[in-house]
Amino acid sequence: MRALGEEQRRLMLADLARRIVDLRLQQATNRLSATSELQAARRALARLKTILHENTVKDRHAVEHAALAKAHKDFVDGLKAATIAKREVRAQNETARQAAMDKKAKAKPKGKAKAKTAKK
Repeated sequence: MRALGEEQRRLMLADLARRIVDLRLQQATNRLSATSELQAARRALARLKTILHENTVKDRHAVEHAALAKAHKDFVDGLKAATIAKREVRAQNETARQAAMDKKAKAKPKGKAKAKTAKK
């Protein structure tokens, strides 16, 4: 049953449901010779419904997994972009700090600085 396609499973489901109705009718009119047929048909129907449900759940989980994977990728990409932006800001701040230090070093000393002369 698992090897069948989705459409074939649906057709088989309808056939089994009709067969169960026929078997119940035969049982009600005392024409059913082998009561195990009804039980086998009910079990086959249950198996088929289980397979259909499993496939539905599998498809739903695949969609949810794809959505979670996309959200995770977007989150990671956002973190990477934030890290890159943070590094750029740090680099700009370091450049500005270095430029300020260089400017301060080149500037003349403040206040009156007298040259010391040696006394003779």
